[in-house]
Amino acid sequence: MNILLTGGSGTLGTELKKLISLIDHKLSSPSSREFNIVNFDSLLAYEIPETPDILIHCAAYTDVKASEVDFLTALDSNIIGTCNIIKYCKINNIKLIHISTDHVFEGLDGHYLPHSKINPVAKYAKSKAAAEIAASMYDNCLIIRTSFFPVKFPYEKAFTDQYSSKDYVDIIAPKVLKAALSDSKGIVHCGSPRESIYNIAKRRRPDVIPIQRKDFKFPILKDTSLKINQEFD
Repeated sequence: MNILLTGGSGTLGTELKKLISLIDHKLSSPSSREFNIVNFDSLLAYEIPETPDILIHCAAYTDVKASEVDFLTALDSNIIGTCNIIKYCKINNIKLIHISTDHVFEGLDGHYLPHSKINPVAKYAKSKAAAEIAASMYDNCLIIRTSFFPVKFPYEKAFTDQYSSKDYVDIIAPKVLKAALSDSKGIVHCGSPRESIYNIAKRRRPDVIPIQRKDFKFPILKDTSLKINQEFD
C-alpha cells in the first residue's frame, strides 16, 4: 500500500511514521513547504512516484487557546486546508483518512457515539467540526476521532473532574493506523477507556498536581469521552 501522510512532523504524524516504517508499505511524508495544504497548486505540484492508495491527513492547527484569538489560522489550516486535501483525493481517487477530535462534542455527558450529534464550543472545535462535515461529503473517506497526549504528560497539573478517552500517542497511534489501513469508511472512534485526565497523567507523571476545572479561567469541557470502536484496539 502506498501512503501519503500530512502533518508528519506533528505528535501523531511522528509516531505513525515510526509504525509505518516497521511494516511493508511505502510512505511519503512531505514537509508543509513541499505539500502546503492551504495552497491547492502546491498539492498538485508535489511529485510522488506512485499515486497513494490512502492519504492520512494529520496536519492541523491544534492550539485551542490561540484559536480563540487567531481563528483565521485555524480556518486556513483546518477548513481550507482540509477542503484542498479532499479535492486532491477526489481528483486522484485516493481514500482519505481524516484525523478529527473529540472536541467536536460539547463535552457534557461523554460516551459519545460516532453518530452522536456534534456541537463544538470553542473556535478550534468549530474549525475541526467544519472540516469533518466537508470530509463527510467525500464517499471514499474515513473520519477518525481521537485525542492524545505526547509520550510524556506535558503539564505540571491535571484536572480531576475532566474525563476523556484520551491516551498517550504511542498507545493511540497503533489504533489509528489499524483503522486507517482497514476497509472502514464513515466515522470511527479510537481511544482508551474513559478516565479522568488526572488519572491518565499519573500513569506517566506521578508527581502531577490535581486541580479542578473551576480553578482555570478558560472554559474546560467536562467529559468528551468517546464510545470506542473496539475492533481497532
